[in-house]
Amino acid sequence: MNNILKIYFYIIYIIIHHSCNFSCLVVNVKDQDGSVIKEIIYANITDDTITVELQLPDSTLITQHIDFTKEVQIVQVLLLGEEERGQKPYQILCFVNHVQANEFISPDAMSKLRQKNPGTIRVAEDNKGVFNFTIDMKIKLKDSIFISQHVGSLCSEALDTTFTSKVDIDKWATVPGMYLGNLLQAVEYINYKAPNSNLKLCRDTGKVWSHCLCSMKVSIPWYPCALKFCKDHIGKKSTAVDSYRCGIQTCGKIMNFMYSVKHKQHCLTIE
Repeated sequence: MNNILKIYFYIIYIIIHHSCNFSCLVVNVKDQDGSVIKEIIYANITDDTITVELQLPDSTLITQHIDFTKEVQIVQVLLLGEEERGQKPYQILCFVNHVQANEFISPDAMSKLRQKNPGTIRVAEDNKGVFNFTIDMKIKLKDSIFISQHVGSLCSEALDTTFTSKVDIDKWATVPGMYLGNLLQAVEYINYKAPNSNLKLCRDTGKVWSHCLCSMKVSIPWYPCALKFCKDHIGKKSTAVDSYRCGIQTCGKIMNFMYSVKHKQHCLTIE
């Protein structure tokens, strides 16, 4: 079954790849493990969004979607399950969190990027390290439009596995046009554990049916994080200096999402 699913996901990935138009970029990048993978980066000026898609060597599909207007990042992870562990053939998880607009170049700037050498293997100039996110809330998809209109479409198959945190809710409440009351309507606390109890990591839990803390690491090995500007002297005899856009700064990062699961077997990323 897993081999069939891998072929299916590969076909979908190829279709997406070949449907790429002038508003997207296909880049060969080297990840932290030295593997070379393809990233497809889409820019949508109308929606003010950027989407990054990549397939890992183990067939996991990652989609990072940034809604610049709402300052929302949606990370969708599609994992193949292990049937011998009683898991579903595949599972989709969505992690939704606040993002600063200046962490990525704008959709307008992204849409204008072109590659001189498409076959070149890219390595990020700046490794941002690991960002840890503690998840304590689930998003109710029927009310997810209060967070972003894109949550419902990207996470439609993650009815019970679309997560966020109270910290992010409070940050969104400061974004113009977003209101705390509406945001709270779209979420509920995860109540898999008893009050005042400390959950163990799933990898340290022996019982299959125990509540535990699952860790999901998502790597985005390469993305345009800022524009570069160069200085240009105006006229040979002038001391005035003007600046112009002369390239991009590229970054890489790892996001580590920690969330509780009702049973250990629901954690697909036990290391």
